[in-house]
Amino acid sequence: MPEEEKLVNYYSCSYWKGKVPRQGWVYLSINHLCFYSFLMGREAKLVIRWVDITQLEKNATLLFPDMIKVSTRSSEHFFSVFLNISETFKLMEQLANIAMRQLLDNEGFEQDRSLPKLKKKSPKKVSALKRDLDARAKSERYRALFRLPKDEKLDGHTDCTLWTPFNKMHILGQMFVSTNYICFTSKEENLCSLIIPLREVTIVEKADSSSVLPSPLSISTKNRMTFLFANLKDRDFLVQRISDFLQQTTSKIYLEKNISGSYVSSDDEVFTRSSSLISASPHKSLSSESEGERQFNLNDNGIPTATQALMTMYRRRSPEEFNPKLAKEFLKEQAWKIHFAEYGQGVCMYRTEKTRDLVLKGIPESMRGELWLLFSGRY
Repeated sequence: MPEEEKLVNYYSCSYWKGKVPRQGWVYLSINHLCFYSFLMGREAKLVIRWVDITQLEKNATLLFPDMIKVSTRSSEHFFSVFLNISETFKLMEQLANIAMRQLLDNEGFEQDRSLPKLKKKSPKKVSALKRDLDARAKSERYRALFRLPKDEKLDGHTDCTLWTPFNKMHILGQMFVSTNYICFTSKEENLCSLIIPLREVTIVEKADSSSVLPSPLSISTKNRMTFLFANLKDRDFLVQRISDFLQQTTSKIYLEKNISGSYVSSDDEVFTRSSSLISASPHKSLSSESEGERQFNLNDNGIPTATQALMTMYRRRSPEEFNPKLAKEFLKEQAWKIHFAEYGQGVCMYRTEKTRDLVLKGIPESMRGELWLLFSGRY
């Protein structure tokens, strides 16, 4: 083995070499699956790279109810008599998946240094790498469930209830807290889920407890939506963790603004000033204007700047427009507008089974960009 190879864990088991079982130890490292046995003067060794494994199976037969089959392109290997086959098989799957991703991404394995170090006199002999892999597996499931960025790390999760104003119910589920997001998913599949980026959060406060609503927590966002969670086991600790992450997020945003501001040229400053004049001008409602009127603002150079897209402002109302296809698009738009009014709009909206049904029915052309960014996780 290379000197840099890291052992994750090892387990007692039997390896079937032909029709004879060899009792020994299976060693699981970052890049290899190894077996070693020395019994009655006979030595047995096996070394398989994770990238060479094509299939992992957990089989159960009458003779051997607990058996793991490891397949490569050229051979098959059988291991049995495990003390904890579920834990062993789960770790094998994790290591094989990591090896495949490394092969595709062409990146090496790096241990997560953010995890707390184990004490030397720890009663449980669990390696730091094993804890690292377990934490990574949880974060991967969390990111896949809510379609979050690949560098997002799960900090923790807890059972709770969420008040849903659209059906006036308290829904049982789980709250997940990570570095940049607060998420919720219901216990009942597809009933309701939430994704709240911390950059959108304005207020996190503890509400008054009652017999109906024990340990409530209120979270308000920039788009004036308020989410009410309750039945939180350790509310004080949760609020402290969210506050810490909020402080980090605020610091990041402030730092990014300062960095981006330091690179602004003099031409950009002129453009920014002229843009501020446009945004500061009195905003008139388009509905109050007649169709013949157009809304313009003047910048410093006296050049008219439209506040709407030209296609929208100069759209022609020809008889060809009133066809079945456009009527269908109009109905889709209205359905989404009604949905937004009931469940909220933007990244913090309540995502329910109705949301999925609307996506399956089709997204209108006018909302395709916004909704693609929303449901693909790009926001």
